[in-house]
Amino acid sequence: MTPELAPIARRIETLYREAVDPVGERFAFPRAPHAGEISGPPMVLVIGNHSSGKSSFINHLLGESIQTTGLAPTDDAFTVLAHGEPGERDGRAVVSDPDLPLEGLSHFGPTFLSHLRRRTRPIELLRTVNLVDTPGMIDSAREDSGRGYDFTAAVRWFAERAELVLMFFDPDKPGTTGETLEVFNTALGDLSHKLRVVMNKVDMFRSMEDFARAYGALCWNLAKVMARKDLPLVYTTYTPIPDAAQGKLPLDDFDKARQQLVDEIRETPQRRADTMITRLAEHGARLDLHARIVDAAVHDARAARRGAYGWVAVAALFAFGGASLTLLGEGPIDWQRTALAYAGAAALVGLALVLARGVIRRRVDAIVAGVDALFTRLYGRDLLVREHAEDLRQLWAEIRKRTARTLKSLGPLSFPRLRRKSRKRLRHVIEEDVPALRRTLRGDPPSEEKR
Repeated sequence: MTPELAPIARRIETLYREAVDPVGERFAFPRAPHAGEISGPPMVLVIGNHSSGKSSFINHLLGESIQTTGLAPTDDAFTVLAHGEPGERDGRAVVSDPDLPLEGLSHFGPTFLSHLRRRTRPIELLRTVNLVDTPGMIDSAREDSGRGYDFTAAVRWFAERAELVLMFFDPDKPGTTGETLEVFNTALGDLSHKLRVVMNKVDMFRSMEDFARAYGALCWNLAKVMARKDLPLVYTTYTPIPDAAQGKLPLDDFDKARQQLVDEIRETPQRRADTMITRLAEHGARLDLHARIVDAAVHDARAARRGAYGWVAVAALFAFGGASLTLLGEGPIDWQRTALAYAGAAALVGLALVLARGVIRRRVDAIVAGVDALFTRLYGRDLLVREHAEDLRQLWAEIRKRTARTLKSLGPLSFPRLRRKSRKRLRHVIEEDVPALRRTLRGDPPSEEKR
């Protein structure tokens, strides 16, 4: 994160730590982003087929030959390029470092970790952006393709956390590999807003007809795999390599396209800050809804328990009271009769307790199964008069399964009640702190009330 954006990152970390995470922990909601994901540099993921020029572009961007290049497959690792003294760490060291936001990669297994590394160089651009170079995609997308790990899932993990995803294509292979299609369909299907398609090596074309043919083939292949009516912008460019053979096309426009791509990469810190603010708002809204539904379930379950055990108390009163009244009219105390009378009363109370527990269990099961009813009860008025009622329904659709699963797994009686002060603080984050962060990011002057 750049120095001017660092205060925003620190403020977001504070809001998570003080207002959001405490509620999430009490109500078993997924934790906030790792601190490194908030305060660390944004990530740019670079993917593409073998020989599409990914590594050459990265070397040109950084002004240093860090990545191995060549026409044949030269590198089969996910390489995270970051700022620091020259060095390299392997996958196991990277995922076990608590200061790096990469521990989530450990679940891909030892084979993947042997194909993961982090390289550091004292290059100025890497202070504000981390680049992730990836293995070239191959023809097969099957599990037995020889990689030994789930390549598509690994790409998805990085893509979800990246601010920008650059998909490089070689004009000779415009989107024809099996892994390319699998990555588009599975890893990037809902992330098209951060995807940039790059048709590289256009300096090799010998005529405009060759360029138009390759460009049309790429667009045709993209149209078949992307679930959208309009195709994304395709950057047509090349990486200038000294003494490399070139075609005969004029390159000025392609130079401009490369510069536009570089500018987008340099703007990722600003985009990252905006993304983290949005993520805070979305996470807080989901948590608020989840906590209220769980709290309502806790309220109803506790009421059912109080009611059932209240009947047990009444049964105990009548059973032991009746036994005592019966014994009072029998004259001198007969300890055997007394023991039998109270044992009978205790048995009746025990039976009432068993029945009460059954009633509580059935009531709790009904509460868990009826989370939609809880939602309607809590937000019925909002759904009728609120301007953005459809947004509220969409928010509930996003967390419904998770909330129901949480209640079913842990049971509503295992949760505390939602404290009014905690919810008020959480709502303040959503309604006051998030807009204030956006104003700060835009550079707006403080509002009159805050001055």
